[in-house]
Amino acid sequence: MITLVFSGEMSAARRAVFERAAAKWDRVIDSSFDPVDVEGETITGLHIDASIITIDGPEGILGQAGPRILRSDNGLPVKGIMQFDDADIARLEEVGSFEDVILHEMAHVLGFGTLWSRLGLVRGAGTHDPRYIGPAASREYAVLDPDGGSAVPIANTGGPGTREAHWRELIFGDELLTGFLSGGHRPISRMSIAAFADIGYEVDYSAADPFELPTFHELALMGITEAVRICDLCRVLRPQPIVHSDALS
Repeated sequence: MITLVFSGEMSAARRAVFERAAAKWDRVIDSSFDPVDVEGETITGLHIDASIITIDGPEGILGQAGPRILRSDNGLPVKGIMQFDDADIARLEEVGSFEDVILHEMAHVLGFGTLWSRLGLVRGAGTHDPRYIGPAASREYAVLDPDGGSAVPIANTGGPGTREAHWRELIFGDELLTGFLSGGHRPISRMSIAAFADIGYEVDYSAADPFELPTFHELALMGITEAVRICDLCRVLRPQPIVHSDALS
């Protein structure tokens, strides 16, 4: 279960967005674990420190989000951070993207994309066609595209927080866990849920949203016509996680 630890000034409406995202991911995956002492407290599920602060104004660094401390037995997160710049959040609220950004970035705190390289789940890093090779997500991709190959195409453009840490937008369109906020409805596919199974979580596939690969025409209507675009999510920094030596084995 995800526990949110809020710090600093944050309105009730903004806290509610974080809480809805946590509730959504709690329906998708089981992040609980046996009690472990971390930084002076005993916890049994992922703790996320969440804050909205002043960083560098609009269009600069959006913030940072990712796992901060990992368990020693299975490498899954016990603590993470989600910290955002108030100036950018206000703009995301204006265009109706704030809730999806929080849901998306919380997935990275849980390990989506942020733990892939650590677990050896990326093939072809640095090439024009990097692929995610986790067996569960690759199985679900084969259902979506039987002719797409034996591994999932992942982002081959964007900044260091985006490239090779998301599904490839030119193929998956508005799926929540591509590196760009495309379209108006951003579903969580069975393939994304399977990626969490690959990194070690118990998952509930029934929590997935309906999803099919978009056609070229549908991609164009979403505004996805090129491989390189301006991206809010590229500007999110990732903390370097450390393994907690006292985690239970």
